[in-house]
Amino acid sequence: MTHEQIIRDMFATFTNFDADLDALLGFMTPDYRQCVDGHEMTLSAFQTHTRALRANLSRLEIDIQHIVCEGDKAATVHLARVTRLSGEESLIKVVAFYQFREGRICLVDELTHLLKGTEKDQDLGALQ
Repeated sequence: MTHEQIIRDMFATFTNFDADLDALLGFMTPDYRQCVDGHEMTLSAFQTHTRALRANLSRLEIDIQHIVCEGDKAATVHLARVTRLSGEESLIKVVAFYQFREGRICLVDELTHLLKGTEKDQDLGALQ
């Protein structure tokens, strides 16, 4: 499977709130690290983050605008469309760098920019 397909499949699983969390974690290495706007997460913290999103959102859509893959690295520019349980909607632009090891994601480094929404949405990428 190509790194592009891994990213696309991971996002499809991440945004499917009915998907089993173990299926999502299968895309990551046990020593996975994610840095979002300076906040670092381990694999365990990413699990907590995913549960928090599922508890606070009714919908999450990821629209990949650009993707580039080279060797064991990839980068995306994508839009995250978020709908809270209250019905409030947000739009967040994300620039992300990925590193792979043995067909799994071991590192994600992201910067986010809130395009639409309230100030509280600025920290959705690292919500715990």
